[in-house]
Amino acid sequence: MNKQLRVLLVEDSEDDATLLTRALKKSGIQPVVERVEIAEAMKKALEKKEWDVVIADYVLPRFSGLDAVNVLKKTGKDLPFIIVSGKIGEDTAVEAMRAGAHDYIMKGNLTRLIPAIEREIEEANNRQKRRKAEEELRRSYHELADTTAQLEATNKQLRGEIEERHKAEKHTLEMKEHLQNVIDSASEVIISVDANKRITTWNKAAETVIGYKQKDVLNWNIAKLSLFENIQKLVDLMKNLSTETQNNYEDFVIITKNQTKKILRITGSIIQEKEKQSSGVLFIGRDITREMDIHGRLLAGNSYLIPERSNTAAVDLLVDLATSGYSGYMITRMNPESIKNTTSPANIQLYLLGQDHGKGSIAIPNLQILLQKIKELCAKKKETVILLERLDYLINKFSFEKVMDVLYEINDHIAKNKCLLLLRIDPATIEKTQMALIENELQLLPSQKIEGLAIEDEVYDILRFIYEQNQNNAIVPIKKIMGRFTLAYSTVAKRLQVLEAKGLIFTKKQGKSRTVTISDKGKTFLHKRQTV
Repeated sequence: MNKQLRVLLVEDSEDDATLLTRALKKSGIQPVVERVEIAEAMKKALEKKEWDVVIADYVLPRFSGLDAVNVLKKTGKDLPFIIVSGKIGEDTAVEAMRAGAHDYIMKGNLTRLIPAIEREIEEANNRQKRRKAEEELRRSYHELADTTAQLEATNKQLRGEIEERHKAEKHTLEMKEHLQNVIDSASEVIISVDANKRITTWNKAAETVIGYKQKDVLNWNIAKLSLFENIQKLVDLMKNLSTETQNNYEDFVIITKNQTKKILRITGSIIQEKEKQSSGVLFIGRDITREMDIHGRLLAGNSYLIPERSNTAAVDLLVDLATSGYSGYMITRMNPESIKNTTSPANIQLYLLGQDHGKGSIAIPNLQILLQKIKELCAKKKETVILLERLDYLINKFSFEKVMDVLYEINDHIAKNKCLLLLRIDPATIEKTQMALIENELQLLPSQKIEGLAIEDEVYDILRFIYEQNQNNAIVPIKKIMGRFTLAYSTVAKRLQVLEAKGLIFTKKQGKSRTVTISDKGKTFLHKRQTV
């Protein structure tokens, strides 16, 4: 098989070049030979053409085999370089091999030339393949390094994002815990429900007042918790809440976990999401059971019957409520001058049943005007208390049936406007059946039994002092009692403990000191006192 061989020949002898070419052809090779004698010519030949092998004489007049090796090395080309020389010793041959020649052949033994060329061309191809493989390996390594660097950068970014997310989650958790601590620190009962009435918030105050732990009620439907005595009232409140209007309070009777009843004054507000859609209701309430105890557990929106011969207890209760923040009104047959001293501290407005008595009094001559006047008074302010006296007078003048018809309307209006009505009547002035009908329509004040109740004279003196101070709207701290009676703190504390245990007073913290207020039971006791 014939094959072409591109030979760059470094030789000064044309005859030797001919012999070498003939030897190549004899071996079945079609050589393409270019002969050069100097370094410059070799450089140009290497630059302009591609060669398969470089064959060089070792000794030339202006060049040498070692110089030719260096010229080839400077080009960076990996070509087989074979020295063919007639005069070369073993030491010189070794030096040439060390310089970069791949083999050396004596001119007298050209039979070794072809095998040497084939071997070195194969070796060059192998070296080229290795270089290519190494280059590919280096390229892959660099690509891998770049990919690794990109992955490390991505991982660093991901780690940063994860760290930021963890920080955000930690911050969110801390804010949630802080918000829960704020809610739990509130003295008011805070309860929230979602759109399905499931409980989502239940603070520490709710646990304390109601008795149920948060874990026991979360996700419960508040309407199914048997918590509110009148659950329909709560449902109606939730339905009537508006995001545009300010909602006033409602008083609810609740059943605690230990089955005791308490009174919560609750306000409700809509919980809005960003899209302004309602997502639930927030309730904030205050335990007013103790306050209601002061006034015989009176609930706004109720009408109470006071079936007593004397009006003293009813007027005292009216005055007490009026000095506690209510707007007080009294509708009576009594002479205004006779009760002026009793009612003046509370700024109670008087209305007289019957015709105009003169002296600037406001008369209510008939039932329709009575009804209209009560409507007007309730419309002024929700915290309104009205004492209506002498129902017997109205019954005798207008008939029991007509009075009851008006009373029904009054009671409905009182409930609608969250006012308080105190209705005093002497049971001896009407029939028992009539009294029973009135009792069915109105509620009786909770009894405050004092039969058999006895206190020492010195304790009674303190109770009387507290009552007188309260009547003048004066705050009564313990130090004031100590100064009035010249007693030590421990002595006053013990006597107040006796009064509070019997329900005659109650104490509350105001600032850094504790103040004392007389209860309705205490006021009643002052009228029917028994001392040891």
